[in-house]
Amino acid sequence: MYKVMVVDDEQWGRKAICKLIDELSANVEVVAEAKHGEEALQLIQFSRPHIVVTDMNMPVMDGKQFLENLFMLHKEIKVIVISGYSEFEYLKAALKYQVCDYVLKPVSIPDLKNAIKKAIETLQKDVDVLHQQYHANSVWKLKREVFLQHVSHKRILNQSDMAMQMQAFKIVHTFEQYRMVMLAFRQFNEVAASKFHGNADLLMFSLENILSDVLKSDVPLMFTADDRMKLCVIMPSAYCEAAGIGQILAEFQHAVLDMLNVNIVAGISREYERLETLPAAYDEALAALWNNKFHISGLFVSATDSIAAPSHAEILTIFDLKTMKQAFVNKNEKVIQSMLEHFLRKIALSKDIRIQEVHLEYKQLSETIASGVKEIPYSNQAISDYQVLQYVLDLEGLTLCIQKMSALISEAFLHLGDQDSSFPVQEITDFLSKHYFEELSLVDVAMRFHLDPSYFSKLFKAFTNENFIEYLTRLRMEKACELLSSSERKVNEIAELIGYENQRYFSQVFKKFTGQTPTEYRESPEKRIGITK
Repeated sequence: MYKVMVVDDEQWGRKAICKLIDELSANVEVVAEAKHGEEALQLIQFSRPHIVVTDMNMPVMDGKQFLENLFMLHKEIKVIVISGYSEFEYLKAALKYQVCDYVLKPVSIPDLKNAIKKAIETLQKDVDVLHQQYHANSVWKLKREVFLQHVSHKRILNQSDMAMQMQAFKIVHTFEQYRMVMLAFRQFNEVAASKFHGNADLLMFSLENILSDVLKSDVPLMFTADDRMKLCVIMPSAYCEAAGIGQILAEFQHAVLDMLNVNIVAGISREYERLETLPAAYDEALAALWNNKFHISGLFVSATDSIAAPSHAEILTIFDLKTMKQAFVNKNEKVIQSMLEHFLRKIALSKDIRIQEVHLEYKQLSETIASGVKEIPYSNQAISDYQVLQYVLDLEGLTLCIQKMSALISEAFLHLGDQDSSFPVQEITDFLSKHYFEELSLVDVAMRFHLDPSYFSKLFKAFTNENFIEYLTRLRMEKACELLSSSERKVNEIAELIGYENQRYFSQVFKKFTGQTPTEYRESPEKRIGITK
């Protein structure tokens, strides 16, 4: 719908024009009327018309003055002049101020319709041009952002290529002397999920727009980091001195906290010169960013010259990690979940711990768990996904990560419970049927199959209804019966073949299981009395 304003000092003439316009098309609507140019300029602020239909001969501010002011203040509005005069001065003003059409009174419906049609077509062309300009500008900015990302990560090293693209993107003077400012956002993931339906790119777009409004200048170069979770700002030193980085960041913090309930964390590099130093400035600003305290809320800025020496918080000790590994071997989920709670408590109590220290501790924890999960057996790579560290900037973010890790562990143990418990035991019984004659112990077999001996003993008994020694002995006795029945081998040879070096001990075990000595079994006419316990 296109909005129209009618300006005429004669009330009846003005009303007639309004009525004609309303009857012309459903696509146009008269939204305001004015008696002269001065009143029209005031009403435009509120009615925002697309088209103004105006008379020329008016009191207070005549048509010529009105066209001049309208052209200076609202060049985007299309103008149709309706006048009872065809004076040269009026026509000259209409041409000078780019009027769409000049219609003489008395106004005919076809003339007015054509004039409105022409104004709408001009508006549509302007919109198309604006869209094209906006698209071209967006593509240009995107290409510049990609270029800066590539240089920051040393994906472009050729000096001549850099120089050529610097000229193309008009950023030569930016790098005469500059600082890199790296910005990350606490509650990033939570806000993306709650306010942007999980669309992190849309959140970043909002943050970029807010920062652009705060900067009030195109001089600083802004681009997103590769992870799409941090903003990088290249600030020329002259701009920094004039505006003040601290003041800029304070205004940005106030704006994003008010609009999005997000706190920023910032890292600032030292001063650098030339584009080829950008990777070093990027790394410095990132290191300064991770040097921020983990538990601070609100704006906190770390500069390169204030980076603290790495400390050794040791949230989880070597003993803690070994306990967790053993818990996986023992299939003890309760201990593992307790260790995760212990980890969060210790982080919460470490008031001066820095973001980088938390990240190192989290990586150590996730590596231990990823390794332990393989013992279940169950594999899920998400447990050791270090990308989550990009938004672990406060206790709330870390808690969410630990909760997800806890859920994955529970899923792994649930998967173990759903598995056929015969899976490892079937493999072991197959192994025993081929190696029964070897000197085997429960611990030897458990270690061979990467199982905790205690857990293996219970699992084996549940599946076979016999303990390990009973099962292995029965297997050997069955083989002894087979050899006594089908061969002429001596008893001592058979004893050795099935794993007994001592014939006497073999005979005792055999009689216990069959009720006969080996010789009696061989000479018995039935020879198939079976094995009894």
